[in-house]
Amino acid sequence: MATDYLPHWKRLGRQTVIDTQFLKVYSDKIALPSGAIIEDYSTVTLPSGVVVVATDENDQLITQFEYKYAIDKVVLNLPSGSVENGLSPLETAAKELLEETGYASDDLELIQTTYEYPSKLDHVIHIVRARSARKVSNTAHEQTETISPVHLIQADMEDYGGIFDTTYNITALALTLPQYLKKQLK
Repeated sequence: MATDYLPHWKRLGRQTVIDTQFLKVYSDKIALPSGAIIEDYSTVTLPSGVVVVATDENDQLITQFEYKYAIDKVVLNLPSGSVENGLSPLETAAKELLEETGYASDDLELIQTTYEYPSKLDHVIHIVRARSARKVSNTAHEQTETISPVHLIQADMEDYGGIFDTTYNITALALTLPQYLKKQLK
């Protein structure tokens, strides 16, 4: 690869600061290529996740409003969730779409895998496009999810009832259906 010449940092030691089912926080001792030592470089590990850009059979974007505790705010959201052990990103996307919205799609495509903040997080987000989704069941939210009923929107709507304001939603839409971001740019 053309970037193989870039020197890598070397981990000299690692201390686990927090270890829960939701995240892990580490304090690493790092040797930089210059020879400088950083005694306490913090990194965070989160479960990998998927975000599903799904449209129904009428090409309406399947969204929902969801309460997000860390920011204490309700956001306009795309179906999303953590990749569980043993499941592929596409299997996780199908599972999350069904659980959060009651919709299913036979046309799932992995669009992109991204890192949110690779200087401090090793968190990976898989962006999946689901086409021609149809309502097949009721929702089955997890205990940590506070999610509204499905909110269908069209790109030409004047008001979505909210804006997409999380990084993973904006990135997913930019790579798949950028017309839904026009409200962000005004």
